[in-house]
Amino acid sequence: MTRPESNPTCSFDTSTHDETTLIASPSYQNSICWSNENLLAVACGKLITILNPASLAGPRGLITLNQNKPFPIGVVKREELLSPCLMPICLSRNTDPCVRSISWSPSGFSPNGGCLLSVCTFDGHVKLYRSPYIEFASEWIEIVDVSQLLYEYHESVNFAEADNSHLPIHQANEVEAEAGLTNGKNLPRKKDVKRLKSDEANSSSLPRMTPQQYASRFAILSSLVVGWSPVLPCLKNLESPIKCTILAIGAKSGGVSFWRICVPEQYSVAIGTSSIKPELVGFLEAHVSWVSAIDWGLSMSSSCNSQLILVTGSSDGSVRLWSSEIEEVTKITESKRKPFCLLVEIKINEPGPVSTISLSMPENSENKVVLAIGRGSGSIEVWIYNLSCNQLVSAGTYHSHNQMVMGLSFSFDGRRLYSCSQDNSVCSWVFDGSHLHEINFTSDIPGNHNLANLSHLSDLCYGIAVSPGDMMVAVVRNLDPKLLNPMYQFGTQKAMVELLYTGGRNLEIIKDPLDSSNANLTFWESNILYSLKKFENCDKDLVIWDIIIVLLALKKANPGWLEMLLCKWFSGWFSDIQQVAHLENLLSHTKLRVSTMDTRKLHLISVICRRIAFVDSKSDNERQMWHEVLVACEKELRERLVGCTFALVLNHASGSSSEVIGTQPVGVGQMVHWLSINNGEASDWLKNLLAKLKKLRKRIQSLCQYSTEETCSYCAAPVQFDSPEIAECNGGDLTGESTETHKLSRCAVSMQLCSAVDPIWFCICCQRSVDKLPPQSFFRISGSPLDVSCVNAPLGADRVNVPWCPFCGIMLQRQLPDFLLSINPV
Repeated sequence: MTRPESNPTCSFDTSTHDETTLIASPSYQNSICWSNENLLAVACGKLITILNPASLAGPRGLITLNQNKPFPIGVVKREELLSPCLMPICLSRNTDPCVRSISWSPSGFSPNGGCLLSVCTFDGHVKLYRSPYIEFASEWIEIVDVSQLLYEYHESVNFAEADNSHLPIHQANEVEAEAGLTNGKNLPRKKDVKRLKSDEANSSSLPRMTPQQYASRFAILSSLVVGWSPVLPCLKNLESPIKCTILAIGAKSGGVSFWRICVPEQYSVAIGTSSIKPELVGFLEAHVSWVSAIDWGLSMSSSCNSQLILVTGSSDGSVRLWSSEIEEVTKITESKRKPFCLLVEIKINEPGPVSTISLSMPENSENKVVLAIGRGSGSIEVWIYNLSCNQLVSAGTYHSHNQMVMGLSFSFDGRRLYSCSQDNSVCSWVFDGSHLHEINFTSDIPGNHNLANLSHLSDLCYGIAVSPGDMMVAVVRNLDPKLLNPMYQFGTQKAMVELLYTGGRNLEIIKDPLDSSNANLTFWESNILYSLKKFENCDKDLVIWDIIIVLLALKKANPGWLEMLLCKWFSGWFSDIQQVAHLENLLSHTKLRVSTMDTRKLHLISVICRRIAFVDSKSDNERQMWHEVLVACEKELRERLVGCTFALVLNHASGSSSEVIGTQPVGVGQMVHWLSINNGEASDWLKNLLAKLKKLRKRIQSLCQYSTEETCSYCAAPVQFDSPEIAECNGGDLTGESTETHKLSRCAVSMQLCSAVDPIWFCICCQRSVDKLPPQSFFRISGSPLDVSCVNAPLGADRVNVPWCPFCGIMLQRQLPDFLLSINPV
């Protein structure tokens, strides 16, 4: 456990990449979250700051909250405003907007392929935001007001009340009481009465109701917490399978509403108005008091149907576990249905409201759900629920914190738990399958001595989040104003975000901890290898920035150790190689076996080559070996891209299918020309596809663009095809006069010239440009020769062209100026 001590020093340095300051302070628990595309969102009062962990002190994104328009719930009599059920509403005096809860969606649900950010405010409104990838601005864009959709639904069903007593008012002695006017403005003061009388004409159509009815409606519309489900898998037995996610919104009424959001039909870097349409799929009366915490899990058990797991916590201390079959929740079209059924209600061991919850589904125990509950008293409870036998077992209650638990987060493997508290302490735990064990929270990498120091000036901790690669956590703290310089720091530095490295800790419980550097490297090795193994799954977004940061630091401190780690990792891919082989032999073997590897492994090798092997390489021989492996991987990837296009074209030319992946095949002529140039080096299976293509050339020319004729976007001069990467025009303009030549870039997918006018996609790793996105089926290829059936008959989400680099596998983005926020997956 770390609990920063007070430090009277007022001056400090914020140049380290491990920490940064914020201009506003958080107000609620779980004020920080880490997205799958490697962005940090921090809720601070009326501001939400979006940070790039790779450059905490660099450009930032912002969401500035404004006062929301009130919902016209209804009116009550003036003399009833001080009824007991309305007193909390009338006495609320906080008129400034404030963030209560934030949550990132899975990647792929924003119009540009990134993550959506859901924001719940103090006044109960929930809105969705996307990044400003078109506007060249730092302010994020609101795309959907979910609370307005919720209000419209309840209004259409009259808030599910069979009550005919709602009559229009015309009496001057009655005062309007709207949901948005509850921030201390409903008391019968003279200025309120004067203002409300002027709006009497507008409010005459509102229904009159009792205080109890108004309080009930207000509680239903007052959202408290938001949470996104994991991506729901594509089900092949559905008519039109497509990936989706569920947004859960907990309210003061104790209810939870569920909103289904599907991936966009197509991604675009130029069109930011792609509609995001949340679909209401049901309600759940989860608790009798405020819903204070929500978390999700996904059980893909082989012994029972795939289930979506939901856990909810309440301010009355109750915790309930719910489940729904994935097929049901993806097919629901009626909002009146109850999508989840109760599995178990967890008995209260200790009093106190639930402040935060974290749920984990251990991989080695597919039928188990591990649940960590943080309470206002500072205690942490751990429970284990067995889905197959419906058995709930307590794994203990822990009291390492003295005040409210403000953040809980399991690592993605479920073996580690991180917690933080209002007493400014941060704890690290190891879960052994039945109990938690607290371990020392060390945040050091061998060779890295630039440790954070701002934590000594903090007094409160407001949240903790785990990085996508499981190598570090981010913590947000409030800075103690008593320790800041009143002239230079007090006004602009209210809070801080720090990154703590976590990969160098032992996950096995031992009685005598080992503190030697060799033992520390052993822990780093096992944790890094485990994380890299997780990213070999093509369904997991390739966001390994934190792993690369650690590997670069370890390479600088101990190059021989890094070589040994890469040997162990590569040798695990080949059954005919000894585990401890020399790196040179492994690279030679890898170069010859690229055709047998799946696409994700080729992407991992490409990223390792560019971001680790080529950085500060002291040996020319070593650099040359890595370069040869990179060339072999990229040749194989390009052949698979061409093969995908050829197979798709042949499929349509033969008339066996009327469907197309995303759009019509493009760049066929360029690909044929490239293959003709490199015919001697191309694989036999690709040559066979080309031979079939030439036999159907006349029919293919009527289906897609086959010509290789292209012109320069700047001077209209002809451009010949010489390279799949770059091009250069011949010079000349429309008048025929000779001008200077222009260097042009080609699309990494289609080999066609990229547009010089419209925005295009860009890969920050290999620096390639992409004009036409590749099909998702390309990223699922397991090896070559290409399995043509995988390309010809894509199912569901595989029909969507995805914004991923075909040569690196990371998320593509629009190339932005240095002063604007961008993502760094690697």
